[in-house]
Amino acid sequence: MKLGDRLKLARLMKGMTQEEAAEGIISVSYLSKIENNQAMPGEDVIELLFRRLGIHRGQSGTAPGWFESVMAWYKAMTDKNVAAAREQYAAVRQQCSESGDAEAMIYFHLMRIRYLLLLRDLKGAEAAARSVREWYEALDEPMRYYYWKFFGLLSYCQEKYDDALHFYQKAEALLGTQRKPNWEEADLSYLLALTYSRLWKVFQCIRYTERALSLSQAEYELRRGAECHVLLAICYRRCGEIDQAIDCCLLAQKAAQLANDRLLIGIVEHNLGHLKAMKKQYREAVQHYEHSLVYKSDAPLADRLITFLALLREHYAAQNYRKALSTAEEGWQLLEQTENGMTEHYEYYLHFSVYRLLLAGEGEEFERLLKHEAIPYFQKRKEYEDAAQYAGYLADYYARARQYKQAAHYYRLSCELLRRRTGT
Repeated sequence: MKLGDRLKLARLMKGMTQEEAAEGIISVSYLSKIENNQAMPGEDVIELLFRRLGIHRGQSGTAPGWFESVMAWYKAMTDKNVAAAREQYAAVRQQCSESGDAEAMIYFHLMRIRYLLLLRDLKGAEAAARSVREWYEALDEPMRYYYWKFFGLLSYCQEKYDDALHFYQKAEALLGTQRKPNWEEADLSYLLALTYSRLWKVFQCIRYTERALSLSQAEYELRRGAECHVLLAICYRRCGEIDQAIDCCLLAQKAAQLANDRLLIGIVEHNLGHLKAMKKQYREAVQHYEHSLVYKSDAPLADRLITFLALLREHYAAQNYRKALSTAEEGWQLLEQTENGMTEHYEYYLHFSVYRLLLAGEGEEFERLLKHEAIPYFQKRKEYEDAAQYAGYLADYYARARQYKQAAHYYRLSCELLRRRTGT
């Protein structure tokens, strides 16, 4: 890092103005030139500025010890090794702080955004990102790469997928100018693929997934390879290539088993259940969903709820209403037993509420819930498939009540929402 950038970072991190940093040492205009790397001061001036800004000497060599620690911590996060990342956090923070190097602290604060997202602390990550944003102008290109990458991941977690794609593309442009290991390029390619998937841009998703898969296989990264095969399966499913999607899931299953990753095996089983459901193979679909729940027994609540909902819908589609109601009640109880479960997982509160009322005999509460809560909620979130399904349920309800004008309105809405989902 250049001297001027280093001084500017240290000053900004201490919350000092140029006037405060320069007072009694040099003029403000000369400090401005130094910070912009347009002037090189003498050793006596550097010493005075370093002392005022709390910068230790001897920290400008290549690959200092703190940098290696930060990168090892970052690799643990990229590998989603929560235990290792937690274990290294305090030591990395202390090492960066004691280095007296503003560059070290910038890297720590950048990586802390990624760490908080790994822990699913979205509010903490948002606060960390706000503090780093103030230092952007002083960041060099390697720092800006991580800046844009982590802002992309934050936007993705906030379900702002267009913003996430924009930020990831900025990171990708910087990646091309830097030397990074294959696993780093694979990680960014996978994150881009995930975002394209969320935006229903199937061919771009396939392109980036295959790139991530190729790089991961070269590094024998089993877990990432399994994740890539799952994503390819989703793409092929959306293209109607169900058998090819199943083949991808089976490859993912082998890799996940070799990696001994229970959550990932559970995710693969969930996707196999979805594919078997599309082939109208009810028993096989249910079996895969049930296996998924076994492997997800220690997973975060959201990972389990998605499978409970899929299992519930499969029972309902097969007209096994007794098991459907039982599954809906089990999912509801999970929400009730979790602190803030109903509010933090509001979409599942709506899903399970809809099916509990539907299976219990509908009524005015069922109509109110769909009309005023569920359909508007999923429509606003652009989850058009869910909104379309519930619009269809409400249309059926009105048709049975011989309210044909209302029924026709919601049948049309259901068709319109499905067209939005597919982009036609």
